[in-house]
Amino acid sequence: MRCVKQWSVLAPASTLRHARTLRIRHISTSPTSPFAASTISHANTSENKLVDCIDESAVSDTTPNPHYNVGVQLAARTLQSLEDLTLLNAKKGKGKQRKPKVTKEEPTGPTSSSHDSHGILTDSFFKPLKDIRPGSKKLVPKLQHGLDAVLKTPGVHWVQDPESGEYNLPQYLENIPRVADFAFDRLPGFKPSSQDKTMVNLAKKNNCRFAGSTSSLTGILAQIYLLISEEKYISVSNLGPEFQNAPRYFTPGQRIPVSVKLHYQDGVYTTDYDSERDESTDDIILLPMASSFLQESSGLLLEKFFTLPKNDFDKFRKSYTSRDYLTLKDTHRYAKHGDFLMRSQLDCREDSLPGTGVFDLKTRAISAIRHDVHNYLSYLDHKIESLTGRRGSFEEEYYDMIRAAFLEYSFQARIGNMDGVLVAYHNTARIFGFQYVSLHEMDTALFGRAGVGDRVFLRCVALMERLYREIVQAFPARSVKVTFEKRSNVVRAWVQPLENPDSDADPPVVELQLSLTNLMRGRRARGQYAVFSESPWTVQYRIVRSQQSQEEIIENRNRAYRRQMSIAHSPPTQHTAAIDAAVLLEDPSVSDVFADTVFSPGGMIPPVDESTV
Repeated sequence: MRCVKQWSVLAPASTLRHARTLRIRHISTSPTSPFAASTISHANTSENKLVDCIDESAVSDTTPNPHYNVGVQLAARTLQSLEDLTLLNAKKGKGKQRKPKVTKEEPTGPTSSSHDSHGILTDSFFKPLKDIRPGSKKLVPKLQHGLDAVLKTPGVHWVQDPESGEYNLPQYLENIPRVADFAFDRLPGFKPSSQDKTMVNLAKKNNCRFAGSTSSLTGILAQIYLLISEEKYISVSNLGPEFQNAPRYFTPGQRIPVSVKLHYQDGVYTTDYDSERDESTDDIILLPMASSFLQESSGLLLEKFFTLPKNDFDKFRKSYTSRDYLTLKDTHRYAKHGDFLMRSQLDCREDSLPGTGVFDLKTRAISAIRHDVHNYLSYLDHKIESLTGRRGSFEEEYYDMIRAAFLEYSFQARIGNMDGVLVAYHNTARIFGFQYVSLHEMDTALFGRAGVGDRVFLRCVALMERLYREIVQAFPARSVKVTFEKRSNVVRAWVQPLENPDSDADPPVVELQLSLTNLMRGRRARGQYAVFSESPWTVQYRIVRSQQSQEEIIENRNRAYRRQMSIAHSPPTQHTAAIDAAVLLEDPSVSDVFADTVFSPGGMIPPVDESTV
């Protein structure tokens, strides 16, 4: 079987795979994270351990790698954190550690508009997710049709070899079944968090106030990551020379505002994606359909296509009228982090992979379709023709995937305690090839080095939880809809009750603003440096309510809505390569879609040519 193990003139993917054996993985038996309702979090640690922490931090390699966007200097102003003071006192033997004064982060009732929540999350605070129900491994399906070879040999695996014309994988895999021919009513289907009774019951049993699935939470986590990392540039060091000067910022589709609904159910807030606001087309769906139901269905079809023998799969076609088809059930992992219960569907497993052996299945339409999704039928004759190159290659798709999908892929995999993702590249009618991408490989592309993704993820989860605490205090014990957007130096969350308390007036809207400071070794550190470094990392955060009038807050939220729609429905232009089809519409209020640009030695994000608007 022919597969390609490396891009041209690059480090082979096998090198990245080899390092996976050193990965720091989530351990399901770890104790629950000590999320206390205090303004300052502090862990009880022995004096010897504190001294060890000082010695370790003194020798940690934190030299920025010039290949990544981490060439930043520490700010001149020193911000001595609680953790550093404690460490120094312990090392000098100044006696018993003083217990910090505990104050509640959130009040028990409605808060005033001037409410200010803040705190410090020290490096020792963060713990891995705790399994509540890990999911039965034997119920997780395995790949069929010889696809397990993709997991065992790094690199891209062509379905049909472009040089010899021979098939490396069964020809059966090349042609994608039509969604219209598939009987989805014979499958369990996707269940939103608010309809998952198991999730709600587990949340109550384990004292979790909040719950959500990967599909509803990863967009929020991505917004927080953009804040905590100061929109750190991706790494293209493992790509060819044609990509070394290509844009390294995240695509507008990755930065798009995210809208969800929090449904209140007997003390638990479950998170669903807001389908009323989600009119965008997801980059990772198989077929660009008009409704979210069809988007989910098309992805579900491919999951079964890859994991069921042909005879069993054919029984789910509408043309098959007998009732002897398999009764399939989805398997989920439920894991807890503080007050948050998270659910992840376990798509597939391979026992030879590290850890749990579980991985995710992803389908990836070619760039031409993703940039002109509403006219996807015009691109059915487009195909991937080469391994490397700036256009029409697997390398182009991989590069675009780093900027547009890896961040959410990595969060989803960590929620599910997975090893990585299997990607199928296609044009909605034909599959061209497969590639397995491990978490280690994604970490290197996203953060600049392997092995730091876990701590980035845990900080994003902790901040999301604290933001949720303030969100539900805006309208206590009520269902709300929330839109999140990272702009400038804050993540804003606009909260509105699902049911208007006053039918004679517009529904009230509360605007929350999350800001933070990264601290390393007692000094303020740039986000790009904190994400890349392996030194102890403290996060100082603050959440405040906007003091603006209701008219101003609603207008701010509506501008986010317009940016949401602008990015989702932008047509491709000659500037697509530079701004990823995010050309602004005629509304001047969205003209600052790139206002919070980031800087690097390579310059800033290219400005929009307004002559094309």
